[in-house]
Amino acid sequence: MENKSILIIGAGALGSVFLENSRGMFKKVGIFDGDIVSKSNLLTQPFYSGCDFSSPISKTSFAVGKMSSLDSSTEYQGYERYFTESDFRIMKEYDIIADFTDNVKSRLTINEGCIREGKPAVFASLNDKEGFLYFYEGNACFNCLFRNSIGRVKEGCESMISAPEKEFITFLMESVSEFVSGGIKGSEIRVFNLANKKILKSTVKRDPECEACARHTSNSLGNGFIQICSSGIKFSYGKGIDLGVLSGRLSGSKLYGEYLVYNKGNKSMLVSLEGDFLFSGYSKSEAEELIHSFLA
Repeated sequence: MENKSILIIGAGALGSVFLENSRGMFKKVGIFDGDIVSKSNLLTQPFYSGCDFSSPISKTSFAVGKMSSLDSSTEYQGYERYFTESDFRIMKEYDIIADFTDNVKSRLTINEGCIREGKPAVFASLNDKEGFLYFYEGNACFNCLFRNSIGRVKEGCESMISAPEKEFITFLMESVSEFVSGGIKGSEIRVFNLANKKILKSTVKRDPECEACARHTSNSLGNGFIQICSSGIKFSYGKGIDLGVLSGRLSGSKLYGEYLVYNKGNKSMLVSLEGDFLFSGYSKSEAEELIHSFLA
């Protein structure tokens, strides 16, 4: 894991606990938060207890300074603002995204960015009864869970009157470490009961109607982008295609000027000279398999 990088979004009660306990775990840690440290934070966020309150300081600035002094083996990068769509590009610099924000709106924005940039993520929250983790890795996204949940999706750190307990911190660190090392697959929920210390595990299936991952959002495939839409499955390669060569590899296909058409039963494929594909009747996995074979 020391060769991995992680982007922590939200340096509050959970984000700061994770930071303090992750020393030496990653080669690079990004910290996103737009809040200023206040004395009222200290009850649930003792990480900031060394803060000098004589002048305002952002949580991000304090966290980067503190962690850099404690852990010289890790590069710490701060972003002193709230995460928005304009920050999706920053996700490209990190291997894992960790969402420790305190509201669903932020989580859905982060979820959208993870889908667009193809980044695995963990979404974490905590209240006075239980801790909640959801893991995303290219399958059922956080929005699939949110749009079908009945009280299972938490806003953030709700009703907390003290800092996270030791047992929960251990659960959090071990679970994230397991996810980063490949031991936890995407679409898994883990709920930690603070009263009896028991862990509930479950999985979520992708919602075919999900606005984020199933219908309207592009996912990277090689140097291009694949998209599921109402007309079928679209793939934009981003560069020109030699249709003559492709036609020779697809028996029964026909060339019409700048387009190649291929029909097989109830399935059809249209390819343009500019590298745009449209698959009708194909599943996403079938389309991806064909694309890989064409571009190999």
